[in-house]
Amino acid sequence: MAASFERFLGAQFESRPDGIFMHLAQYVRGVLERFGMTDCRPASSSGASKDKHRGEEPDETLLRADTQLYQQITGATMYASTTARLDLAHAVNMLARRMSVPRVCDMMAARRVLRYLSGTVSLGLLFRYARDPIHPSLSAYADADWAADEVGRRSTSGYVVLYNGTPIAWHSGLQSIVALSTCESEYIALAECAREISYLRTVVAFLRREDPNPTEVFEDNQGTIQLVENPVHHKRSKHIEVRWHYIRLAQQTGIVKVTKVHTDDNRADIFTKSTPAMVFRRHVSALMFLP
Repeated sequence: MAASFERFLGAQFESRPDGIFMHLAQYVRGVLERFGMTDCRPASSSGASKDKHRGEEPDETLLRADTQLYQQITGATMYASTTARLDLAHAVNMLARRMSVPRVCDMMAARRVLRYLSGTVSLGLLFRYARDPIHPSLSAYADADWAADEVGRRSTSGYVVLYNGTPIAWHSGLQSIVALSTCESEYIALAECAREISYLRTVVAFLRREDPNPTEVFEDNQGTIQLVENPVHHKRSKHIEVRWHYIRLAQQTGIVKVTKVHTDDNRADIFTKSTPAMVFRRHVSALMFLP
């Protein structure tokens, strides 16, 4: 009789008729109980949209409040966001940026993440047995939010890589340089995504077989796609660092194929900014599974 695989590094695995379901329900319940948020009112998304933030954020730092508590909440949710809860990636990344000197509004944002978790305890990833009819192998979505950082004016990159329609890698974080345009920020995000795909293709080739076809990467900026295919705007792109041109090489050598997708269908949108609740739920429903 084969032994069942139920837990690994805090994650739980359940065998279902249609696939293997990976979730963090027990871990999430423990986090909510630890911070006294078990019976809180659930939030509709992990982060408030920009419109809700505008004019409502007190700038005072946490003087009397417990800064250590904020850091503990951030650390606990960060583990979840890197394990199976990709829906927390952007919100937790925003919390981590204020770890040293958190403000009152940052603590409000941290508690909002916990409130969101209380309503989505069992949300996870379903690795289906059946072959995905649209994306049977690796595929990815990439996006960027230009100059999102109000202090350093750096952009936020986001991408998610799927295998057989299920996310296996994702990222949300500030870019290392200041992009001078939306096109450039999206170009950098594509380069970061291409590097991850290059690594994952070697893993897939080792576990199964090498895929002769390029991995499709969906991007919603037409100018960026043209820049990948052909250096058309030399005056606008000649200053871009050499390492970001890896995406161009990856396309030329057949590692990736950048494809246009409508902005509304770009799943990486939730990794770059706080979106309205309806948009957030639509993308999360497409990427994750709730039994």
